[in-house]
Amino acid sequence: MIYGFSGDELPMTPWALDRYRANKPSFGPRMDTNDPTYDCYLPGIPRIYVHPAAFEFIHTPGRVIQYFEYDGFVRQIWTDGRPHLKIEDSGELLWMGDSIGRWEGDTLVVDTTNFNDKTWLDRAGHPHSDELHLTERIRRVDRNSLQIDMTIEDPKAYTKPIKALMN
Repeated sequence: MIYGFSGDELPMTPWALDRYRANKPSFGPRMDTNDPTYDCYLPGIPRIYVHPAAFEFIHTPGRVIQYFEYDGFVRQIWTDGRPHLKIEDSGELLWMGDSIGRWEGDTLVVDTTNFNDKTWLDRAGHPHSDELHLTERIRRVDRNSLQIDMTIEDPKAYTKPIKALMN
């Protein structure tokens, strides 16, 4: 779990398996590195969660800002009711995706799409495509702890949704 979301191998499609084999993490038996973060690119969501650094939420009217200690990255989660960006309007896919959130009681539900395919899901080098769809259910467990229940869907890269729970 230090480097990925599961101790089990993920259910990759042949497309994803080819990319995974080409990816070279900065640790472990496949160590060599072509890790995009080593070229100063954003790690992406959900990968940034498996980096050993703190983050905080800043709640403002119409959006929640997620500030990551890891290289000072910022993620905006829009809560003002807007729809996801249309790629033809934005001009390009995004490193951290386009995040739209809503509150269900004490749980922040975040729906993220419009990713580019240049990041990895985790530090182990699991790829994703531009069809990645991430749903997070984030809730505060106690004063200092969050629970993030994630569903990772990417039909081009994985044969079924991947569920992960981070505490």
